[in-house]
Amino acid sequence: MKIKLDFITNSSSTAFMIKNISNKKLNLTDFVLENLFLLNDWLIIYDWYAGDKRYTPVRLLESAADNNIIFPPKQARRCVFGDEDGTIIGHVYDYMLRDGGKSKSFTWQFHEHLR
Repeated sequence: MKIKLDFITNSSSTAFMIKNISNKKLNLTDFVLENLFLLNDWLIIYDWYAGDKRYTPVRLLESAADNNIIFPPKQARRCVFGDEDGTIIGHVYDYMLRDGGKSKSFTWQFHEHLR
C-alpha cells in the first residue's frame, strides 16, 4: 500500500472561452453585470453559501474588476477560474460556466479542466 504524506488538494481550475459578440469593447465587469443570475443560481445549488456575506453581487463585481479582463468586439478570450485561487469570481464561475451559455453580449463554453 502507498501512503501520500504531503498535502493533498481537491482544488482545480477550469478554462473557458468567453466571446464578446457585441460591437463594443467590454470587460469582465460587463460580463458579471449581464449575467448576475449565475451568482443567484450558484447560491441555490450550493445553498450552504447562502448566508455567507462574501457572495454578493457587489463582491462579485469587485472580484471581476480585480481580474481586469478585456473582451474586444467580436473576439473570444480564454479565461481561467478556479476555486483554489481564493477569489469570489473564481469560486463561482469555476462551476457555473461549465455548461456553456449565451447572454445579450457574450457566449461562453468550457475549454479545458486543469488540475
